Amino acid sequence: MDAVNATEASMNARDVGEQVLKYFWDLASLDENARSTAAEGLVAELKASQANLASGNATNNKQPSQSPSLVYGVKRLVRGLGSGRQGARQGYALALGKLLSDVPDHTLPVDQVLKVMSSELDVSGQAKGTEAHDQMLGKIFGFAAIVRCKRAMDQETATKCAEGLIQIANKKSFLRELAANVLLDLTDKVEPEILAHILNTDSCGLKAWLSAAPADSHPEALLLALHLWPSLPQSLLHDIKLLPAGAEPPPTDYFTNADAHKDLAGPAAAAFFAEKHLQKLLPVLRASSSSHPRLHSVWPTILALLLPGFTAVKDADAVKEAAGQQAKAKGMAGPGQLEALWRVVAHDLLASSHERKSLAFQLFTILLPNLQADQVPVVFSRTFLRCFSNNLISSKTYLHSSAQRIAQRLIVFASKARTVPGMQIALAVTLQGVGGLGFDRLTKTNTVTKLLQNLDASSLEVYIQQLQDQFAKGHKHVAKGHNHDNTAEGDQDVDKARQRVVEQLCSIAAIKSAPASIKTQVLKFLAVHAFFAVSSSAVGKGKPKELKLALQTQPPPSPQLRRMCSARLLALIDSATKAAAAQASVPADSKLKSKSRKRKAAELAEPAEVADQAEAPAAAAEAAAEAAAATGQARPESPFLAEVVSFVSKVQRSAGVALAVELSEDLDEALSKLREREALAATKLATATSGVQGQQLRAMLGLMRWLQLYILADPAATQPDVAVDLEGVFKGAFSKGKSAADEPHWMDVLVDILLSLLGRAGDALPFAPLREACEALFRAFADQVTPQGFRDMVRVVQQAAAGQDDEEEDDDMFEEGAEADVAAAEDASADSSDASDDDEEEGDEDAEMDDGAAVAAALDGSDDSGTSDEEDFNDDQMFQMDDKIAAALKVMARGGANARESQEAISSFKFRVIGLLEIYVKKVPNSPVLPTALPALLAALTAACQQGGDAALANRLKAMITAMTKAKAEAANASPTGAATVPEGEAMTALLRRTLYLASRHKDKKVTAAAATAFAYLLRSSTTAEGSLSPEAIAALKSALDDFFDKKKSKLRRKLFEELMSRAPLLKGIMLPALVHHTKTARSAYVKADGIALLLAFLRSCANKGQQSVTFVADAFRCHVPLIAELAVASVSGDVGQSARQFEALKDICACFEQLPKVYPQDSLQGLMGKQNLQLVLQSATQAHDSAKGKVDAQVKRLQRLLTEKDSRVAFAQHVKPISNKKAKKEEAAAKKAMRKEAAATSGAVIKKKKKKVKKVKGLKGKAAVGGAPKPKIKKNKDKYNKKKLASSKAVK
Repeated sequence: MDAVNATEASMNARDVGEQVLKYFWDLASLDENARSTAAEGLVAELKASQANLASGNATNNKQPSQSPSLVYGVKRLVRGLGSGRQGARQGYALALGKLLSDVPDHTLPVDQVLKVMSSELDVSGQAKGTEAHDQMLGKIFGFAAIVRCKRAMDQETATKCAEGLIQIANKKSFLRELAANVLLDLTDKVEPEILAHILNTDSCGLKAWLSAAPADSHPEALLLALHLWPSLPQSLLHDIKLLPAGAEPPPTDYFTNADAHKDLAGPAAAAFFAEKHLQKLLPVLRASSSSHPRLHSVWPTILALLLPGFTAVKDADAVKEAAGQQAKAKGMAGPGQLEALWRVVAHDLLASSHERKSLAFQLFTILLPNLQADQVPVVFSRTFLRCFSNNLISSKTYLHSSAQRIAQRLIVFASKARTVPGMQIALAVTLQGVGGLGFDRLTKTNTVTKLLQNLDASSLEVYIQQLQDQFAKGHKHVAKGHNHDNTAEGDQDVDKARQRVVEQLCSIAAIKSAPASIKTQVLKFLAVHAFFAVSSSAVGKGKPKELKLALQTQPPPSPQLRRMCSARLLALIDSATKAAAAQASVPADSKLKSKSRKRKAAELAEPAEVADQAEAPAAAAEAAAEAAAATGQARPESPFLAEVVSFVSKVQRSAGVALAVELSEDLDEALSKLREREALAATKLATATSGVQGQQLRAMLGLMRWLQLYILADPAATQPDVAVDLEGVFKGAFSKGKSAADEPHWMDVLVDILLSLLGRAGDALPFAPLREACEALFRAFADQVTPQGFRDMVRVVQQAAAGQDDEEEDDDMFEEGAEADVAAAEDASADSSDASDDDEEEGDEDAEMDDGAAVAAALDGSDDSGTSDEEDFNDDQMFQMDDKIAAALKVMARGGANARESQEAISSFKFRVIGLLEIYVKKVPNSPVLPTALPALLAALTAACQQGGDAALANRLKAMITAMTKAKAEAANASPTGAATVPEGEAMTALLRRTLYLASRHKDKKVTAAAATAFAYLLRSSTTAEGSLSPEAIAALKSALDDFFDKKKSKLRRKLFEELMSRAPLLKGIMLPALVHHTKTARSAYVKADGIALLLAFLRSCANKGQQSVTFVADAFRCHVPLIAELAVASVSGDVGQSARQFEALKDICACFEQLPKVYPQDSLQGLMGKQNLQLVLQSATQAHDSAKGKVDAQVKRLQRLLTEKDSRVAFAQHVKPISNKKAKKEEAAAKKAMRKEAAATSGAVIKKKKKKVKKVKGLKGKAAVGGAPKPKIKKNKDKYNKKKLASSKAVK
């Protein structure tokens, strides 16, 4: 070996041939063919060199056994494994493996190569960073070359290679997968004895990998465990937790030749894909996302065990963007195995990081071509569809591209779905509800539309029958291959399988194009399994076929499954009814016209717009109902609801059928009464003579039918006396007789029933159908609501949440005497800067008063104070409120562990009652009882705006108050029965006082805005029978003006008084003296500018109302007109604030001067203002003109023009109305245009004469010779022509 080393030392790149060097360079090429050619050429050269050495001098004992070229080549090949240049590692590893395959072991031992690798690729820790990475990666490639060469491997070499690979894998986790794949090739190549030796050698580390707990293991260990499973000894299998204990392993060569053993791995797959075992493997499978975006090597092995005959190949059928790994298997997954894998593993990945979600998307893409029809709802689970649709809708999501690729795969798969039995329907049913919008809307394609084109009722019935059979035999689909430890776990699997069937059935019924018979069939199926338990005696001729299927359902549905069926039944009836109503409300001609338009809009709509369109059926149905009610037409009846209720009643009367949940005697009697009244209402509806009565009967029928279903679905949440009370309401509403005097009015009872139903809490059933039924019934009878019923609804909204702080009213707010208020305001602002006067927007925070006293006084007409807590009602209040309402509130208001839920329930209850109030306001906008609700609504708004309140409720209340105050107030203060409805006297004073306080002092803008609107509404509605304003309103208005002008704390806005002037003519005369007084004595420049703006609003209101209606008010203001001149001087001199405020004041002053001719057309400006005042204004404007700048200067010039352009001594009506600038410009332009036309005509005549002379001289032919007049073409004498044209135009002038 010394001679060899000496020869090696003397050998370098200059001693080898150029061809050999070229081979080395070509080994790093990116072209695979170039690398292969170079490897073959290099090995041939090295073999030839070695052959020449052997034939040279065989008798020379000192001759080395290896040629210098071979020694140099091996060293350089090993060294090149650590190079990161282009394809060097692949090319050098290929050449090294081919060299080891072609050169005999005695000439080039493997030990020599391992020694060279140890010296040239040192991974002991000397190298760092990128260099260490390259050396470790090169060493793995070297081991791969040794393992994959054609030489047989002895025990020592195999042990060294395994030890080296595991050593590198333990150092760097990102190299673990590559090392594991090489180690897997090693285990496949060696003999079983050598493999056993490697497993038993602790220094190798393979045993430690396999025996590690799943929480401490990694995907590479699972990969090796699965491949080595058939070869592992029983003693070691017991310690490997990655594999199911006691399970029969697959055949030895299963993963390399799955086609030959695809039917022999069933027991191993069933044990491996059990949910308990998959739960153990979750940490390992989560870690497989470390290879993102590439699929980890362990997954093809797992999928090969799941799908016999599975191979991963390039998909040539899919579109280019979706090209990737697609599974192609020749067998199907065992029962429950795919479900377990998806439910345990995929759902866990979808709830984790983006990398793991991407892994779940890759698994979906692979499994998609191998799905059967009954497995579609398993893989298209809600968790997957939610993640998929969220990433598909928004282009900003991390996995948007992955979701787009899945969508493209789905389109391709859907085009081939007809070849798989039942797949077309299953896929269409699933895709139509993706993301709540539908797959076609999300992808802007017609994939689902095409799937549904060839589906008829018979095809849907066949698929429904298959699903119902699966529901009945659910235990057979999950029990096979599962070794459950107890019956409870098996029942859970049955429930999960049946839940998927229920979801599929509901999706079928949700298809818009599905026939009504299909929807009814699904509804009946859900009703039977939700409400009834069937015995063998129920099956026979004439009995519904659903009973026979229910009898075959073993084990019977669990209570949880029955609740699910109940919830889906109610929701499905509601959605089907709305869709039918929306379809019926659209005329046929408009459907044809808007069909293409809707399609284009759906394609161009953004996700947010599409989400709004998803509720279109419900909105259209509601709009159709309101339109029908407005026109007096009858609301369309729900055919699905009536048919299901009739079917349920018929089934319940059948022999051998019992309710799954027994009803109490009271509920049973209530259900019977509801059915009796339903039959009576249906009979009356058939003979109804008016559209209004038909609307009322349909609404009553709808509530009765919904109540029957809700009683059966959740008996514990329904009060039995509702049916009894509803019977009395029916008699009172539709009978001609009068009720007894001591009995409550039937409408009050109806309101109590509706409030009781809307207060239904703790119910897992969908509440929307019952709420909409209550609203429909209330809408039908809204015009008959009594004041007592209205107060009941208002009291519910008024209830304050527990733990909210009370408010304290500012006692000095309405003190008499402006001096005390002004002094207090000046003392409060003594420490502030002068500039603070220009910012009155920011008031000081102060305490707020208790809502109870004013509210009680306003509602009950008394001054007694009380609280608004539902637990502190006195006896009279509790007697007035219905027992059912109080009980509902107390149940929802229970504290303790469920305090938060109770507050949410109360808030939801208030929202529902506010919905009834909104219906009432829309239906009866002129009701005299509306003002009585304002204090309670304001109190509720104040409570909702406090800390810890409900912002959504506050917004809804604010909108409610705004809607109420827009209604036109009636002059009458009494209802037809004679009971007072609008507060009077002290009650009205307290109501106005409280409303004004909230508008002026509350710290929340929502409250101040709503209270200001309510205050203005109360002032407008506070009129006496003679049509004059009440004393309470006059006093409140003066207090509001005093507070606005004198109190720094006031948060009243100028807009409030401007609206009062424009909408309430009676208030102008009352506001005038106070307005003039406060404008003169304003406490600050900021407030004085507000006074100027209010004076302008006053003048505009007088001018806009007409001369006859404002004579009295205009005459009253005549003596105050000189005040405008005084304010003009103050505005010009800058006494109204800084430049921005001065500009606004000057602008308003100029507008006031412009309004005077409209209000006093027969007076002169000098007569109104006074000569001395006008001169003073002009003098001030002239002086300010020199120093004013920008916008202020423009307004000063405007003021000067208004005062000087007309004779101030002449009456406004006698002034000659000047032509407006716009009109003057228009007339001037018309004159110029006429002059230009005349000039052009004159110059044209001269040119024509000259042309004729030219024609005679030159003898032109054609049109010119005939006498035509071609357009003159002047090229040379342009200047001369222009001069003549100009001269002719002057002559014309």
